[in-house]
Amino acid sequence: MATSAVTAAAPTSSSKSFRIVSRTMQSLVLLIVSIGTVITVAWLVLNPRPPAFRLDSLSLSGLPSASDASSRPPGPHVRIQLTATNPNKKLGVVIQDVNLWLAIVHCKCQLPLLSPNHTASSEYHISNRSQEVLIFEGKTALRPRRGMRKKRPFQFPVGEAVMSVKMKVSVKFMHAYWPSKRMSVKVGCENLSLELSSSTRTGKLKDRGKDCLVRFS
Repeated sequence: MATSAVTAAAPTSSSKSFRIVSRTMQSLVLLIVSIGTVITVAWLVLNPRPPAFRLDSLSLSGLPSASDASSRPPGPHVRIQLTATNPNKKLGVVIQDVNLWLAIVHCKCQLPLLSPNHTASSEYHISNRSQEVLIFEGKTALRPRRGMRKKRPFQFPVGEAVMSVKMKVSVKFMHAYWPSKRMSVKVGCENLSLELSSSTRTGKLKDRGKDCLVRFS
């Protein structure tokens, strides 16, 4: 009889252990879900908004002349200055992984920034309701847009050109000790009129500046 009692007690002990482990796992899952819910609700309340960008200046130098015309002329040197504004009241932002290029409207070509200035910061910290000046400078390369074929040598227009500055960045939102939230943002500064000089082979923005369109991607 004693042997039977011991044998019967073994499954009972095993069942208790299983229930303890099961309840522990359920508690952990519930805790993780609760923490995730609290963080999600907190971010919804904070309502992160992307930084606003304004193009302050745009200048080109080393523009190809008519004698340099070829199917793939060297790209000019470009200098771009933007002002980034953090509109969030309670969130700081960090701008990272900047991918910037220019688009030439009349030829449907792109000028990606190949060798940015090494003195430029790799990331820009902007506290709540603050601004930061971003300067990008370097060489570019002329590339037709995807799907476009060049049928004749490229030449910059004489006197004036319409261009766009496009940028894709990673924005990290931060608030106190909360886990940071990272989002991708697309920036477009459209219909920029540049005055081109054939004698100095330079170009500069005709207007004082322009606000850019910003959206989450």
